[in-house]
Amino acid sequence: MVSSRGNTALPPTHSVRFYKIIALTFLALTIVLLAVVVFMSSKRADITITTKSSPIDVHAEVVIGSDVMPNSVDGEVKTETMALSKTFEPTGNRQEPGISTGVVTLHNDTSSDQPLVKTTRVLTPDGTLFRLTEAVVVPKNGTVDAAVYADKEGPSGNISAVDKWTIPGLNETKQKVIYGSSSVAMTGGVRNVGILSQADVEKARKQLEGELQQEASSAFGEVDATKPVVFSAVIDSLSVGSDIGTEVSEFSVTATATVVSVQYDEAAVAQWATTQLRNRAIGDSDIITAANNKPTVTFSAYDANAGIATLGVFMDGTVTLNPEGSDLSKEMFFGKDKNEVRRYLLTLDHVHKVEIDFSPVWMQTVPHIHEHVTIKVKEVE
Repeated sequence: MVSSRGNTALPPTHSVRFYKIIALTFLALTIVLLAVVVFMSSKRADITITTKSSPIDVHAEVVIGSDVMPNSVDGEVKTETMALSKTFEPTGNRQEPGISTGVVTLHNDTSSDQPLVKTTRVLTPDGTLFRLTEAVVVPKNGTVDAAVYADKEGPSGNISAVDKWTIPGLNETKQKVIYGSSSVAMTGGVRNVGILSQADVEKARKQLEGELQQEASSAFGEVDATKPVVFSAVIDSLSVGSDIGTEVSEFSVTATATVVSVQYDEAAVAQWATTQLRNRAIGDSDIITAANNKPTVTFSAYDANAGIATLGVFMDGTVTLNPEGSDLSKEMFFGKDKNEVRRYLLTLDHVHKVEIDFSPVWMQTVPHIHEHVTIKVKEVE
């Protein structure tokens, strides 16, 4: 018997070349992926914004003396009634001689009082003669102010302050120890004559208002030294001694006024003014900085019926671009090229200059990754 051997089929073997292709393909994909990762991680955008501050101010009104009105601040309002009379000259269209007048301070360096009669002469070193308007007694070792008038009318009596006046009526010995001095000029030697106008009256009114305001502090006695105070005078009535339209060389005006004292909480007013200033900001795109912590406060108005006063408050500062504002959020720049970024930023207030750097240099747009975008804001030098 002849035996036979069966043939057994073997599995096909993969070629070395096939495995090489797989390995090289995997390596290429890895390199490409690594290159993409490196490229994406190296994409950066640096945006530098140079800003320029602008001045800003607020001028608003705050109410003192009310607990219910808006824009009110703690404080106290006091009033007094005062009157003042003065003589003024009109706006003249011609001049005529007048009598100069003024005040001389009389000195007595002796141990006895020295009486001087009305019209007693007082003489300047250059020989200009004046006389006492009223009789006076110059106290021993003391002084007294005396009204005087020029002996002659005309401009020669308009003289400046004099260090030492002599009294010719006294003997030479007394003239050395009883004498005069003046600190202000003598005026009135020439008078302006003109037609009294409403403008003349208004000018006089403003002058009286100012003088009443200056005298206001004495009307209220002691005030709280820890709080600032503002004084003002509100004229209630005005009496003019001459009719408008008449020719006069002088006219008298008497004013009766309500003098107002307004004390206020300085810290509260400053805080209120700072808030008003910062309210000028546009959204969160602005940063406002006050130039001074103390605003300027002036009197504005007084309401007699309500017993309240209104103060004008002025505060100034600067406004510039807010680096943390939503206008500079990084998302605003994602995908934009340099021109788009520049155009956008230059539309914002306070932007002076824009610089943009991309890396790598061939990159054309801002990457979409927060960490790869840098925004710097600096003030213009």
